[in-house]
Amino acid sequence: MIESVINRFAWRRRVGALLAAVLITTGFSSCGQDEPSSQEPLDSSVSISDSQPSTDSSIPENSKDMPSESGSASAVEQSSEAVGNNNTYKEYDYAASVPTGAAVDNSYFDDAVFIGDSRTQGFIIYNGLSNATAYMDKGLKVDTAFTKADIEVNGVKMSAMDALAQNTTFKKVYVMLGVNELGWAYSDIFIEKYGELVDKIKEIKPDAEIYIQSILPVSEKKSNSDKIYNMEKINEYNGLIQKMAEEKKVYYLNVAEAVADGSGYLPDEASTDGVHLNKEYCAKWLDYLKNHTAENMGR
Repeated sequence: MIESVINRFAWRRRVGALLAAVLITTGFSSCGQDEPSSQEPLDSSVSISDSQPSTDSSIPENSKDMPSESGSASAVEQSSEAVGNNNTYKEYDYAASVPTGAAVDNSYFDDAVFIGDSRTQGFIIYNGLSNATAYMDKGLKVDTAFTKADIEVNGVKMSAMDALAQNTTFKKVYVMLGVNELGWAYSDIFIEKYGELVDKIKEIKPDAEIYIQSILPVSEKKSNSDKIYNMEKINEYNGLIQKMAEEKKVYYLNVAEAVADGSGYLPDEASTDGVHLNKEYCAKWLDYLKNHTAENMGR
């Protein structure tokens, strides 16, 4: 009798243990796998200042249009290989400014186009470079060069990049932009947009010599009195521009050294407003370009 009771008690313990094991296996494991995470992305509340340029044109409408990380890396690698295979961009230290050489004459700019803002306007007008083409506009920026339809070609207004694509004869492209972007909240956005501009120029004119000019200095008086247009900001941007030129394998021209005084400022006699160059200093700018060309390096 006692032995029978003990056997029944032991059997019940084994059944209870088996049921507990089943509950643990089915209940707890499914709960751990199916419960969604409630944590939000850390960057979901980040916003960009209104002073930034619009980036709507570069943001895909649907998430399916966004390239994967592996696809993006592949595109970069292909782009680098394409640049490396272009003889125009080989065997040159793009980290440095174009060195001084023998001066060319004005006919060198017959197949050149200048892209820039109001400073470029003064450069073209004062130097009388009627043989060169200029796509320039007051207030032009690295982003609005794609979108601002203020360049007139054959009676039709279009953006600077669209205008560039219309002409098949350009063999040299000179770009000076950046002074109007000094007030942007983020310098990395500026240089990203500048890089996109250079990429587009290379796409449109793959065999052209591309010269990226530094931002010209401002006067000491202007620099000391202005929170935006000052030499600290200009020097920061020029450093980014030079680095970008190296990465993109295009020619960097430190034209600032042609017009700056011993302290790096624009001399008072060079400008009435401390920003835009007069005729004498525009001539110095042109002389610098004539003495700093790829032709002098046997390109």
